[in-house]
This record gives sequence, structure tokens and C-alpha cells, in this order.
Amino acid sequence: MFNTEGVMNVTLRDIASKLQRSYGNITYYYGTKEVLINELFDDMHQELNELQEISRDQNLLSYLLKLPEVSFEITRKYVFFTVDHNELKRNFPLFFTRMNELHNNRKAQWLGILNRLLAEGYLKSDLSEGDLQYIMFLSGCVRTAYFQLMDAAAYDQRDYLQTVNALLKPYLSKQGLGLYKLYLNSEL
Repeated sequence: MFNTEGVMNVTLRDIASKLQRSYGNITYYYGTKEVLINELFDDMHQELNELQEISRDQNLLSYLLKLPEVSFEITRKYVFFTVDHNELKRNFPLFFTRMNELHNNRKAQWLGILNRLLAEGYLKSDLSEGDLQYIMFLSGCVRTAYFQLMDAAAYDQRDYLQTVNALLKPYLSKQGLGLYKLYLNSEL
């Protein structure tokens, strides 16, 4: 309901009605909408953490290129966190602070991955720490814009994968570009 109607347009009474439960039953488990949002965020965060464990045995660049594909459905499932970002920030400041802390932890992990790719020669050798942070910023912007600007009916996993991965291309070394091209050919 948050995804289709917007987080601020759905009340706990609406949720109770949709689930055919009493309002009291819903508020017993989720005293406020913010508590429910926190629970949903925990679920999403757990699902994303599980993705980090998949395919870790493959090449790190291949893993990074595959990740948007496997995270696509999770992002769609919880798209209101992206689409209603400003509403969440305005109306649930404690939740938003917590969400930012977890996102900052995740960013630190991804910065570590980019640093490893740089050390392994998959990224251009002249990239600085600032460049790597810029790549992460671009990635976040592209991922967010895709879901905020597209109509939900137009979400397409393949298009999303290509869009997200294309931003990495200018920063890849010759070795990285070779693997990138192999990956693209395997996806076609």
C-alpha cells in the first residue's frame, strides 16, 4: 500500500482494513506508522545484506555488475523508501536518522569494494578517493532517479541493470572494460 498510494496517504486503519484485521490488532504490534516503517526497513536491510553474501566467490567486478540485477526486486518491493524519501525525512526524523546511519555503513562497505577494484586494476589507476566517492554518489543518484522518475508500470530489470552499470564504464581500466564487455555479452 505504501508503494502504490504513498507512505503519507496510508494509515494504520487502512492497513488493518486491507488485512481484514482489527485496528487494535495492528496497533498492538505496530503502535505507530513509524514503528511499522522501521520494521519494513529492517526487513529490506536484511534482504540487502543477504545479497552481499551471494556470489562472493566470483570476481569482485562481476559481483558488482550483477548486484543491480539481483537487488532490483528488493528495491521494487520497498520502492516507497526511494519514492517517498522526502516525506519520510519530513515526517519521521528519528527513522530518517537511523536510515541514514545504516546507509552510511553500507556506503563504507561499497567504498571498500571500489578500493579493492582499484587495487586489483579494474578501475583506472589515477582515480582518487574523491573519485570513488563520486562514483558512489552517481550510483545512488542513478538508482534513485530510475525509481522516482519512472512510472511503476515501466520498471524494467534489464533496463535498470544496463542504466546502473553504464555509469561505471568511464572509470574502468582496460582490464575492467574487458570484463565489463564480457558481462554485457553474457546478459544479451
